[in-house]
Amino acid sequence: MFNLGKENIRSDADQLAQEASNTVEKVAEQIKTSAAKVSDKIANKTDATKDQAESLIHSLKNLLDEHKQKTKVEQLKEQLTDRAAELKHVVTDEVANAYATSKQRAAETVKENPVGTLVLAAGVGLLLGYVLGSKQSSQ
Repeated sequence: MFNLGKENIRSDADQLAQEASNTVEKVAEQIKTSAAKVSDKIANKTDATKDQAESLIHSLKNLLDEHKQKTKVEQLKEQLTDRAAELKHVVTDEVANAYATSKQRAAETVKENPVGTLVLAAGVGLLLGYVLGSKQSSQ
């Protein structure tokens, strides 16, 4: 007589666990897709930055070839410093943009599927607790 209630609870729990598993799989797939998109954008930006850096190096080499006279050393030093600062600025902006895009995509994924994210976080927490707890109990 009392077993019927336990069976219903067990059935509901199994169903809830399956739904949570499905949600976690969906969230993981969305995260993978977002990560792939961000990775592609970073790769494209990196290639563009590399091309700019190579162009800058080529320009710097041309400048050095044109200005081998000792009287123009200070002028060349100033141009090199300016070009290096430009390159640093470009690289810094690209890295900042890639970070911001990654952060925004992660936030969007969490906002789009908060339950799945909570289930995933709880699962990771339980897993870490189990692993760390089993190490401490064996010591």
